[in-house]
Amino acid sequence: MRMLSTMTLPRPTDQLAGCCWLPRFAAKVRASRSKQLPFVYRLALGSSLGIDGSFLRQFKISHQQFIHAVEQAPSNEALAQWFLTLPAVTDISITSWNRHAPLLGSKGCPGYLTRHLIKWVLYPKSVTHPVGSLFEAIEQDERP
Repeated sequence: MRMLSTMTLPRPTDQLAGCCWLPRFAAKVRASRSKQLPFVYRLALGSSLGIDGSFLRQFKISHQQFIHAVEQAPSNEALAQWFLTLPAVTDISITSWNRHAPLLGSKGCPGYLTRHLIKWVLYPKSVTHPVGSLFEAIEQDERP
C-alpha cells in the first residue's frame, strides 16, 4: 500500500514468536491506535478478506481479542508470550501458517481473486509489475 512515508512497518515475512505476520499486524494496530496508520491501511486493518483475517482464523483469535492483547502488551516480547499461550497456537499451527501465509493471493490459493480486485487501490505497483502473492504485492508496494 502507498503512503507509508513517515512510518515503516515490519515486512510480511518478519517473525515474532516464530510466526510471520504477527509483528506487522501488531505494528499496524499500534499505529492505528496512535492515529499514525494511513487511511487505506486503516480500511484494511483486520479485514476478514485479507491477511489479517486469515491470521486471526488460523489462530482462532477475534479481532477485538488481538487489539486488546496488543494494547495491553508493553513490548513485542510480552505480545509473543501472550500469543504462545493461546490454545490454537502450537508449533504445528505456526509452521503451517508460515508455510501457507506467503502464498495467500497466489493462483490456486485463498485470496487470489481478492488480490486482483484490490491491487488497483492498495497495491498499484502490481498493476504494471505483476506479482504472485499478497506478500509480494506488499513488499513491492512498500519498497521505495
